[in-house]
Amino acid sequence: MNKEIKNIDLQLLSSIIFICASIISLTITIDEKLIQENKKNIYTKNEALNLSIINRIVILVSIFISLYVSYTNYKNSLKEREKYKTSLLLFTNILTLISGIIILYISIINKNEDTLSAGDTQNTLI
Repeated sequence: MNKEIKNIDLQLLSSIIFICASIISLTITIDEKLIQENKKNIYTKNEALNLSIINRIVILVSIFISLYVSYTNYKNSLKEREKYKTSLLLFTNILTLISGIIILYISIINKNEDTLSAGDTQNTLI
C-alpha cells in the first residue's frame, strides 16, 4: 500500500475516533445540564467520571495517530519548504499531545476527588 494512502487512512481513522469522542463529550455535557436543571440525568456521577476518563484516553489515541502521521510526513518530506511545514504540524501535534495528557490528568484527579469539573463536560481539544 502506498505510504500516502496509508497516512490518509490513518487520518480518517483519527477523525472518526475524534468525532466519536466529541459525541461522548456531548452526552456528558447534556448530562451535566440535566443535573443543573434538576432533571433526570443520563449517567450516575461515577459513570460520568469513568466515561470522561475513557473518553480522554480515546482522544489520546486519536492524537497519537495524528502524531504518527505528522512524523511520517515530516520524515518523508524531500523539499525544504515541505520539511518546514511538516515540522510545524509535527510540533503542533506534540503540543496537542501534551494538552491531552494534562486534560486526562485533570479527569483522573476529578475521579479521585469524586467531582466533575467543567473540563470533564467539554472537549477542549476541538
